[in-house]
Amino acid sequence: MGNWGWHILIGFLTAIITPVNGQTDTTIVDTVEVIEKPDLSFVDNYDSMLVAHYREMSHFTLDTGELNVLNLPVDSFPRFSDDVFKLRIGQLDQQSPFSFVANDATITMIKLYAYKRKRLTSKMLAYGELYFPIFEEYLIKYDMPLELKYLPIVESALNPKAKSSAGAGGLWQFMPKTGMMYDLSITSYVDKRFDPYLASDAACQYLKFLHSIYDDWSMALAAYNAGPGNVNKAIRRSGGKTTYWEIRPYLFKETRNYVPAFTAVNYIMNYASEHNLYPNKPIFLALEVDTIHICDRIEFEVLEEWLGYEISKLKYLNPKFISNVIPKPDSIDFIYLPNFLIGDFIMHEDSIYKYSSLENKYLVAANKPKKVLKTHYVKSGESLRAIAKKYKCTEQEIKAWNLLSSSYLKSGKKLSIYSEESAIQDASSSANKTDLKQETFSVEYTYYTIRKGDTLWDIAQKYNGISVEDIKRHNSSLNSNNLKTGTKIKIIKK
Repeated sequence: MGNWGWHILIGFLTAIITPVNGQTDTTIVDTVEVIEKPDLSFVDNYDSMLVAHYREMSHFTLDTGELNVLNLPVDSFPRFSDDVFKLRIGQLDQQSPFSFVANDATITMIKLYAYKRKRLTSKMLAYGELYFPIFEEYLIKYDMPLELKYLPIVESALNPKAKSSAGAGGLWQFMPKTGMMYDLSITSYVDKRFDPYLASDAACQYLKFLHSIYDDWSMALAAYNAGPGNVNKAIRRSGGKTTYWEIRPYLFKETRNYVPAFTAVNYIMNYASEHNLYPNKPIFLALEVDTIHICDRIEFEVLEEWLGYEISKLKYLNPKFISNVIPKPDSIDFIYLPNFLIGDFIMHEDSIYKYSSLENKYLVAANKPKKVLKTHYVKSGESLRAIAKKYKCTEQEIKAWNLLSSSYLKSGKKLSIYSEESAIQDASSSANKTDLKQETFSVEYTYYTIRKGDTLWDIAQKYNGISVEDIKRHNSSLNSNNLKTGTKIKIIKK
């Protein structure tokens, strides 16, 4: 979605190279070119309305009270009999083209995700808010069962940069050779196996091909994991059996657990609430990310400077780029950005390309935006509009940065705000003792009694929106390396 239009180019340097006595001398000449830019502020209103609509339509919430439809105690993780697991798996089986079998192998894997790996499961529920819609898009394109959107949980735990010891990479864990069969090329700068969109397209093609061979989804999954050659060997060793459970004893150990694990993740994604498991705060929602076409080389450091956004998050959205360089594309290529950064990229596009070039790497832009991350704690009675005005940003930007579904703000809530330095300085200078006193007395706490074996991370997970840093900040005498059982600590209410 590339856009070309008006740009401002201020303060660039021109190097004139003059040979003298066989040597090269460099003279730096300052030049200034100012191009009047039209007022495009009205487009910000369009962006804000889009962000508000996307967030409203996502129906995503971190409100445990809303998610906890069974009214389970906060710290409880219900245990169920094998009969309950079998009943629920049977219900899933009735609604799926997959053969979901409720046996000991499957139930063992369910207990692994529900109990031993419950924290990882909560993370994957959050990651799914970004990735599941992507997977669904391609599964629908190729007329494939939507249950396959959970397969990358088994493959990579939804880590876009996952790489196995055998060399498989990405959400769908393609080996280099198999990936290149489906146009997932690898260069010194780009490994397309790590692109969520391209890899999802390739995975659907490959899985559909495997299903056309075996006419059985469990066998296709086994072939996806072990390779069709190894599945064919298992068929021969079994004496010609053609179902997964019949050839399972002749497969590698990993593949023997693969189909049970796939059944287990389908179960846990559908019955997470029954196990009192809820998503952590996702880094992004699917509707909050967009593509933009690129036409030249870009360095991530330059992109970070001009957009004022964390390089780690920029790389997270663009995992196919395996270095700090986004190379000049041979044909049409694109990068992924949060919606609220698309406008900034378009406005500074020429400068981003210019300062990413090898020849101009030493240059510094005179008009480079100075954006930094600011933490703001909501005061009693403080509105989202007032905060946006204070930091010279929009209400919708604050909502997008903090995954807010409404304009309602609870006193003491922690907000992350990306703002220009001038705005932050203005906000800081306007603060007075009255403000500080109001903030101090507006904070509300609940209390937690430390139990044997507790860590600060464990405690933080019990409270939505609370970090380890939050706990330390409000309990100055707390020693995180030696938590004393029975000690009461303050937890800020958010």
